[in-house]
Amino acid sequence: MQELEPVDRFTFACYPGIKCFNECCKNLSLALTPYDVLRMARGLKITTKEFLERYTSAHVGFATGLPVVVLKMVDEKCPFVTENGCSIYAFRPTSCRLYPLARVRIGEEVHYYLLREEFCLGHEEERVWSPERWVEDQKAMEYNAMNDLFFELISAKKRSGKMLKEDEIEKIYRYCFDTDSFKLEAGIENDIDALREG
Repeated sequence: MQELEPVDRFTFACYPGIKCFNECCKNLSLALTPYDVLRMARGLKITTKEFLERYTSAHVGFATGLPVVVLKMVDEKCPFVTENGCSIYAFRPTSCRLYPLARVRIGEEVHYYLLREEFCLGHEEERVWSPERWVEDQKAMEYNAMNDLFFELISAKKRSGKMLKEDEIEKIYRYCFDTDSFKLEAGIENDIDALREG
């Protein structure tokens, strides 16, 4: 992984004709953010509860002590990948949207890293990008902004040093990831308000 400065450039392209097409959709451990869950559920026209039950598993993160939601693989590949590519491309999760970049926020600083995996031939393509241009092209700005809200919760939890009880962890899972159930419980109508309140 190589850290990219804002002025750095990288080459990348992904399209159906490239030999490695869909290889990045196999053998994944893909963590989802609350906003990923919301957007995917809306795109599939199901509730967040249905999405979580059907497509994800959850565990408590060792480093954070908070719920981690992971997309369940089917036959070692993403359940949404087809021969023609991603069947949910318009509302794909943040990690897929940003690939081949990884985004790390530390305090107010944002760092981008370039991932180079052996199977990926996209780096051999001629299209040139800056990190900022790639994020814009992939329509990831809103995802990043919403994800930052969740990462603020993670940071606050780390700063507190508090170990959460099981019922507190369950509440965070429900309020952050199962926003439809939380909206009903709290009498909130707007998805974004639910994410902010949760």
